Amino acid sequence: MYLELEKERNASATAANEAMGMIARLQEEKAAVLMEARQFQQVVEQKSMHDQEAIEGLREVIVRIEEEKRELEEENEFYRSIEVTPCADRREHMCSKHDVAYRTFLFC
Repeated sequence: MYLELEKERNASATAANEAMGMIARLQEEKAAVLMEARQFQQVVEQKSMHDQEAIEGLREVIVRIEEEKRELEEENEFYRSIEVTPCADRREHMCSKHDVAYRTFLFC
């Protein structure tokens, strides 16, 4: 009977050791998965920051392009407003708004 009791104790100890080993392996796997998840989260956050910086840079480019377009439209409108009068002389005009000198060739 003591022999059977000893076998049961050994079997219980072996099962407990195997369970503890399995728990340790699972804890190691869990730690590895958590570390990988943290690294992935950092990569995602860095990519998101990079994307936001790129978006902001593109917005600044769009604003500059729109400003340049508006200035060019104003300049275009200015040149369209220049009157060409038929006569024989040539005059040079100075536009203070655009600080641009231009010549109007007057036709006879």
